[in-house]
Amino acid sequence: MPYTRAISLFVGLQSYKVVRWKRHHKSWIELWLEFRGKISRCGKCGKKGLKYRDRAWIRLRDLDISKHRVYVWEPRQRWLCFWCGVRRVESRIARHHARCTRRFERWLFQLTEEMSVKGVSKLAQVDWETVKDAEIRYIVGVLRKRNLNGITDLGIDEVSEKKGHRYLTLVTDTVKRRVIWVGRGRDRAVLRKFFHWFGKKRTRRIRCVVIDMHDPYELEIRKQCPRAALIYDHFHVIKPLSIAIDDIRRRLQSKLPPAGRRYLKGSRYLLLRNRENLSKGQYIRLEELLTLPANETLNTAYILKEDLRVIFRRQDPKQARAELRDWKRRVRESNIPELLEYVKLLDRRRFGIMNFFKHRKTNGLSEGFNNVVKTIKKKAYGFHDWQYFSLKILRICGKLENTSFEQD
Repeated sequence: MPYTRAISLFVGLQSYKVVRWKRHHKSWIELWLEFRGKISRCGKCGKKGLKYRDRAWIRLRDLDISKHRVYVWEPRQRWLCFWCGVRRVESRIARHHARCTRRFERWLFQLTEEMSVKGVSKLAQVDWETVKDAEIRYIVGVLRKRNLNGITDLGIDEVSEKKGHRYLTLVTDTVKRRVIWVGRGRDRAVLRKFFHWFGKKRTRRIRCVVIDMHDPYELEIRKQCPRAALIYDHFHVIKPLSIAIDDIRRRLQSKLPPAGRRYLKGSRYLLLRNRENLSKGQYIRLEELLTLPANETLNTAYILKEDLRVIFRRQDPKQARAELRDWKRRVRESNIPELLEYVKLLDRRRFGIMNFFKHRKTNGLSEGFNNVVKTIKKKAYGFHDWQYFSLKILRICGKLENTSFEQD
């Protein structure tokens, strides 16, 4: 047919030429291909001695040309090998049992980076399962090529999967700033699966692990890598103190007359937010609130909270430890029940807190990934397939995008 050579160059499928083409209703085009090379050896045993038997035509979806959908007909030849029997020559442009070319699947995969599966399905005019399968295949292929050797610092945190206390556990490489594993749940069994997947050899090389004081995580980490330094994220160490401050506010507010209660109403935000983040008007109102004689206990608690934040910013471990001991002494002298309970928590968790001052590692990276995960979930209006959800997290948070794809 005319123009077949020009069409072959335009389509650009290596090792194939277009021998025939047909246009249908100004909306889609069909191309019939022919393999240019010669087959002299069996693809299974690698030996010579082949005899042509027959072939079957397989229709595949390919990249669009302008506004036209393109379907290519590829001949799948069968040969008789004298050594291992009848063998079908595998496609050079598509996967086994696939109904579209590799480069079409690669295009779908690249679109899913910015669009939802439903949006890509509508744009490409294919079933959404085709889009999903293409994305899963490429993510799994890239994950197999990841280099996980040399990981020494880990961050472990949980993120909400669905409402009703259903969580996913994220394990991050804090040095290369990437998510390396996602598990369903947040108990010891989930973390045990990670260490089993990670391997004993790599586990022995772990130097420090940052967590959020979640007991199941701590117990499993101490069992699997006892030599690693267990570090508590300072944000989660200070968070119970903020809760204690709010408990103090509510306790004092309940004892005040109605007029005093109205004055304390709406002060929760002022007390819990960092002082440097307050506006000028908020700062003035906070000073007026804390200077009232009835709020002397609340003023003491607020000063202690701000002093603890300063201690956690100290770069010298010895100075930080000395100031923390002095801070505990001041809390005991204040005799505020809520703060006394908080000091007991610090005493129980002292080793993880001291390791923070020594290594200065935080879980801020994992917390940032939590926001990314929420965005992924919101973009897709939720996920029913949690394994697909975990692969999406690894794709975006695992730094897999720069990996080159196989070429057709």
